[in-house]
Amino acid sequence: MRRITFKWTYLVLAIVLTAYGGFMLIYNHTHHKEMSILALVFLIIGSLMLISYFVLLVIDAFRNKPVMIKEDPNIEEEIVETPTEEPVKKDKPVVEQKPTPKKDYTYEKRTAVNRSRYDSDSDYSTYYIRKVDYGPVLRVTGNEILDMRTNTYYRIEGNMVNQAGSGPVFEISGNRIRSAFGGYLYEISGDNVNKVYGGFYASFSGNYLTTYNLEEKYEVPGTLNKKQQLLVVALLFGTY
Repeated sequence: MRRITFKWTYLVLAIVLTAYGGFMLIYNHTHHKEMSILALVFLIIGSLMLISYFVLLVIDAFRNKPVMIKEDPNIEEEIVETPTEEPVKKDKPVVEQKPTPKKDYTYEKRTAVNRSRYDSDSDYSTYYIRKVDYGPVLRVTGNEILDMRTNTYYRIEGNMVNQAGSGPVFEISGNRIRSAFGGYLYEISGDNVNKVYGGFYASFSGNYLTTYNLEEKYEVPGTLNKKQQLLVVALLFGTY
């Protein structure tokens, strides 16, 4: 929210400076007055701010472009072979064959495959991350996290965090998390959450995660592992 407010403030300030500087220069010229140095400075600063804003806007659009995920060609489809009947010779009597009993299928193998997508140090209970005086904002089940504010699913697979229907969005390296196609964002050192390029930002205390300025406070279960904590921090506090 603070980032969006800053963007709008920056854009409005750039427009005001450019409009005021341009208006004063045109006004002085049409009324045969001396050129105002202050108006010229406002016009130059406002123009540079507008150019910078649109350049950063284009760069951000390219960085957030969704990534197409190719299907794995190594996945082979299961082929079901149908038994072929041998031709019956006329000189031999036809023997009626009894149907072979069907085998009972078990689902142990399927269960093992489903659980393999989570890390071994995760449990499969469901936890909720609640914002104090607001309510639940995230739901954590194993290595799958649902952002209830946008109804978006994120899944930790190895060191990568994939967004459902989009592709990789974060990468986890040790006690740090970074944008999939950008720089590092946060690191967890003990109970402290630090911005990699900004210093101390928040801390875990008991079952709470609180920012340094006490503006945001969340109830966080102490059973989350390091990867889950890093993803929760990135989703709650966003990129910068």
